[in-house]
Amino acid sequence: MARFEEREEKDLLSQYLQEIAQYPLLTPERERELGKRVQENDKAALEELVKANLRFVVQYAKRYRNTHVLFLDLINEGNIGLIHAARKFDPEKNVKFITYAVWWIRQAILHALSEQGGAFRLPPKRANMMYRLEKAISTAMNEGLQIPTPEELATSLGVTVREVQTLMQASTDNFSLSSELDEESHTELADVIEQTSIPSAEDEMQVASRREELLAHMSELSPKERLVLTLRHGVTDNVPKRISEVASFLNRSTDNVATLVASGTRRIAEKLAISESELAALLLNTNPNTDAWEVFWELDDLTPGMSQQIDGRRIEHLTNLRQQGAVQRSIEELPLDERTILKLRYGVLQDEELTLRDIGEILGLSRERVRQIESRAEAKCRRSVRRG
Repeated sequence: MARFEEREEKDLLSQYLQEIAQYPLLTPERERELGKRVQENDKAALEELVKANLRFVVQYAKRYRNTHVLFLDLINEGNIGLIHAARKFDPEKNVKFITYAVWWIRQAILHALSEQGGAFRLPPKRANMMYRLEKAISTAMNEGLQIPTPEELATSLGVTVREVQTLMQASTDNFSLSSELDEESHTELADVIEQTSIPSAEDEMQVASRREELLAHMSELSPKERLVLTLRHGVTDNVPKRISEVASFLNRSTDNVATLVASGTRRIAEKLAISESELAALLLNTNPNTDAWEVFWELDDLTPGMSQQIDGRRIEHLTNLRQQGAVQRSIEELPLDERTILKLRYGVLQDEELTLRDIGEILGLSRERVRQIESRAEAKCRRSVRRG
């Protein structure tokens, strides 16, 4: 039965490869032209741009082949990421489309691995690490060697031994939560598993302590180092900020930040059919700082006409939007600059760690340059801790 399914998958894959091979590759000029038409909701342009790059998705999906997910399913998920990238692509940035799309393709494939790769869901980063771990073990065994030790795997993958051990345990046989551990007490496995969906008070205190320690030693950093480290580690104070404060935080002009705030606010308000005041109320509701509401409405640079007084007839609609997570989803669909600035404006960025690439896009720096700044800043913090 398994061999029949393998033959069927190979046949379908061969047929698919023959089909996509017929689509011609695009010149940079044609890519830009199609990108502009896609922004105008031209479905034919979207189809042409996507079809021309289907071969790249297959090549990229090969990196994750021989995992617990069928290769055709990986390709399908990668294609979904490709379509999403095509809709987001901005031809004015003078970047090749596939260079921009690769991040979306990778995220879609990792999402499939995390959702479908086992009996329980792993976060995308952990799913990717699980794939690398299994590949390292498989390579060693194919070369006639013994299974590498956790220490050897940790060195090879650049992670801690504990993380390797955790992933190896996660990849072993699964057990029923209702299975009895012994016949006398009839204790079930679920009864002795630690509840981890809600952070313990001890964990929360440790996180708060680490954040305070980091903040205490960041005063010696340059503005750019402090900014990179703050964005990288999601360190903010949950306090709504003036536009001038956000501009200073991001090393940008006040006009630039004001434009991005206005653009992001308008996009979300129009999509959800709410006013700017109602959006502010929904965003402030997600801020864990109990003083955030009062601080925001006392800012002296709010849009004229904004008010904290919400029409009672709109409360039910706003409650439904909050329960559905509609505002959060809309924010995540914004361009990176608008998304980050809007969260800083309302003080809701805490604990959201950005990648080096994300930070580079915000600051207009290369990924490697951001890495250098981060490394230098962390070294200064470590020296400061040792002196303390």
